[in-house]
Amino acid sequence: MAVPDWPLSFGSLNPEGWWANFPVRLEHGHRLLAALVGLGVGVLCAMVWGNLRALWVAAIVSAVAGGLGSWLALEPSIRAHLGVWPAAVAFAVALAMGARSKLSVGGIGRTERLLAFAAFVLVCSQATLGGLRVTQETAGLVDLAVRLRIIHGCVAQTFLVVLAALAVRLSLLVKPRPLYEPRFDTNPIPLVWFALAVVFGQLILGATMRHLGAGLAIPTFPAANPQGGWLPSVHNLYTDLNFGHTRIGALFVLCVVLYADFRAMRASKPGRPIWLVAWRTSFFVVCQAALGIFVVIHQKPKTLATLHVVLGAGLLASLSSLLVHLHTRFSLAKHTQQAEVVQ
Repeated sequence: MAVPDWPLSFGSLNPEGWWANFPVRLEHGHRLLAALVGLGVGVLCAMVWGNLRALWVAAIVSAVAGGLGSWLALEPSIRAHLGVWPAAVAFAVALAMGARSKLSVGGIGRTERLLAFAAFVLVCSQATLGGLRVTQETAGLVDLAVRLRIIHGCVAQTFLVVLAALAVRLSLLVKPRPLYEPRFDTNPIPLVWFALAVVFGQLILGATMRHLGAGLAIPTFPAANPQGGWLPSVHNLYTDLNFGHTRIGALFVLCVVLYADFRAMRASKPGRPIWLVAWRTSFFVVCQAALGIFVVIHQKPKTLATLHVVLGAGLLASLSSLLVHLHTRFSLAKHTQQAEVVQ
């Protein structure tokens, strides 16, 4: 809330002196990075769909709509909206209408296209949620703004999962497939899906706890009350939410993810992609649990708390990439077995 208006910042695209004020630097810098991410996702989506003309269509619509707003002497914030949202809609329409008719372009298929388009929709939704969170709090609707903050954080994690999955799918188009073993004895995919859902649920709990200010509702660890007991002595929304995230949820995530990684490693061989990604995921979840403990013990210092959030996102992305590797490997194994049966 260092910048109380949106989509402009203090009525300007780039307000004077924004770098000198640290809170404003964070918020306006966040918006500039968000715009860069949005543009990058648009270019990525156009490339995956094989339709770069959609970018030109979006640019022309943005210029025309923005110029029309200026000609009608509309308010600066409305002109800013006209420069963005009509272009986003035009891009989506042009993307679908101008996409190549072939299902696969350079090895890129329907799944990659759907993931790229989902990333575009999510980045637009994320921008909208972030802006509404600001405008609603400025209007005095604090409770609604808090809910939008939580949803904003969850959509960000979903966006990251989609981008991670797309990145791995695209990378597998250029990496040699023989790195995958043709046979398998166990199928850990359902368990890894469950681990992904559990981590996502834990991140939702964490976002809710953070935005409600319940991060230090239980300021000790491992004790949950001043008398040294394992359970909190006072029960309310804040302590129960904190206990659910820092104790029950954290332990459950640690056990589920480690077991899922163990099963994935057993389905692979040391040094192969699945084994390496599973090992990385295990390392992330152990570090995440340790960081969470340090955050509580040291009374939530900003640096540790930020690293804890970042590593949680990294854990989610790593699980997403593990799922893509597993699905690819098991699909190849299935096709190999079918070919052997035919022969």
